Amino acid sequence: MHYARNDSVGMPASLIVGILTLRGYLISTTLTHKARLIVFVAAILIVVLIGCGAESDAEYPIVLTTSLINEGRTVYQTNCISCHGDATTPPPLPGAPRHTADGHTWHHGDQQLVGWVLDGVPMGQTMPKFRGTLSELDAQAAIAYIKTFWPNEIIQQQSRGMH
Repeated sequence: MHYARNDSVGMPASLIVGILTLRGYLISTTLTHKARLIVFVAAILIVVLIGCGAESDAEYPIVLTTSLINEGRTVYQTNCISCHGDATTPPPLPGAPRHTADGHTWHHGDQQLVGWVLDGVPMGQTMPKFRGTLSELDAQAAIAYIKTFWPNEIIQQQSRGMH
């Protein structure tokens, strides 16, 4: 999801509007002054923590370049191929998804795929977390390489979110 940014504070404008809306709601409720203040301060802390999240050089959708794909080949062969296989072989690990056009990987957006590489798949019991081993840019490179397994039509559908 893309948010309009308020560049003066570096946090999503929609969150700021939400906080101001919450403030208006809290003023009109029957909560005690102290309870309203606690809820409002907690909401501001959440916004600040979201706004202070680690900035990344990563862009989405991933822009496919020859250098990124070449880097991704190395990342994939070092970290992924032992479980997922390549475009010509089935996954060696039972249950590991195949990353080809007849697989399911392309049904997900780039940012979600990178998140799964770094933090594991929700409810996935086998997929290891690579955060700390791979950077976000390494994970993007691996996804760029995986996209070389797909025909152009699938790449276009995936990048437009048409899964």
